[in-house]
Amino acid sequence: MVRVSSFGQQQLLIRGIMNNQSKVFDAQRQIATGKKTDEYRGLAGETGTVLGARSFKSRVETYQQTIDTIRGKLDANDVQLEGMIGAMEKMKESIQTTLANGQAEGFSELLDQTFKFVVNSLNTNFDGTYLFSGAKTGSAPVNVKNLTELDTVATTPGTVDDAFDNGNVAFEARIADGVDLEFGLLADNVAGGIFQEMLDLYRYDQTDELQGELSQTQFDFLQGQIASIDTAINNLRQVHVSNGLAYERLEVVDEQHADTSVFLETFISDLEDVDIAEAITRLNNDQVALEASYRAIGSLSQLSLLNFL
Repeated sequence: MVRVSSFGQQQLLIRGIMNNQSKVFDAQRQIATGKKTDEYRGLAGETGTVLGARSFKSRVETYQQTIDTIRGKLDANDVQLEGMIGAMEKMKESIQTTLANGQAEGFSELLDQTFKFVVNSLNTNFDGTYLFSGAKTGSAPVNVKNLTELDTVATTPGTVDDAFDNGNVAFEARIADGVDLEFGLLADNVAGGIFQEMLDLYRYDQTDELQGELSQTQFDFLQGQIASIDTAINNLRQVHVSNGLAYERLEVVDEQHADTSVFLETFISDLEDVDIAEAITRLNNDQVALEASYRAIGSLSQLSLLNFL
């Protein structure tokens, strides 16, 4: 008994089944992954565009990570600078009170405490590096601990500059294509004037102790120092402002990166991601076609001459 179906018909139906199976598999994969294809070659002419967009997005994310690191250092700078400004203002107020009362009490101790506070602030270690050391991140920027040591290193032919060991180059980082931000502060630039002012007060106190009722000479000296203390504090405030401006610039660039990242994510998604609703509809249709193919070849395999006798 010979079946009616020919070999050619069998092969045609088998190819149809395989084609429908492939379509069902592709639709199932798209629904499972959410992607049009799992290989770049499947994107045809859009491959270069997708690769370029992904490369750009990766670069933006690297910049964002750099910005996060810099933001932490700028915040730390801000805290230390505010502390130093506060300490110097407190010392200035103490001198003004001394002048108003004509009486000095605990001046030497206040001077020593203020200096030590400033030194500790300048030698702050943040995340394994010294904030105010510049390129010399592994060593403390100030090499003296008290005013006595400062007086020693600044004795002729030395100057207060000899108390600083920071590098000459401040921290700098690229935060966007073609955009570099200098965010590091150097200890000698921050506190050079402060150290000189405090050294002058210390040396005077050592020769004519500022304790008890002030003499006219002591009064005149302290009166004259108010202006120079104001200058040192104002210079410190300028550094503080510059640090704040760097922070603001950082935030502006970071917002631009965030917007760019969202745009690129959407752009890449439009090229790579599949429309799930459309994929489900296509899967249903392909499954119906596959089932029809199975039925067709099943029916054909049952045909024989008995059906026609």
